[in-house]
Amino acid sequence: MNIEWKIVVPLLAVAFTVASSAGLIGGPMDANMNEEGMRDALQFAVVEHNKKTNDMFVRQVAEVVKAQRQVVSGIKYIFTVQMARTPCRKGGVEKVCSVHKDPEMAAPYQCTFEVWSRPWLSEIQMVKNQCQQ
Repeated sequence: MNIEWKIVVPLLAVAFTVASSAGLIGGPMDANMNEEGMRDALQFAVVEHNKKTNDMFVRQVAEVVKAQRQVVSGIKYIFTVQMARTPCRKGGVEKVCSVHKDPEMAAPYQCTFEVWSRPWLSEIQMVKNQCQQ
């Protein structure tokens, strides 16, 4: 056996083990919502989502079901969240609005948001806003 193969084969085994234990390289990875970039991307998604709803009340995140991040040409933030109605009207004075305590008033539903950020271009955009009632 050639000496080069003795080195390459174990290195490939280690690389495969690391890649399979960490998830697909370049694929979405679970992320921590305490990271500033994650919070900012979710806030951007909520604002964009509210712009597109016909409801006269602001919707807010009731629960983050899943948060992921993927390195692409920039960073793609992927969120699965429970959205719910607040008592705050759209276009009102900016204030913090909590979700209604009454589930009937809150009318929760699940959404998947994908936000693509390229900070070196000062660019951020919503690439997916998909909700199920």
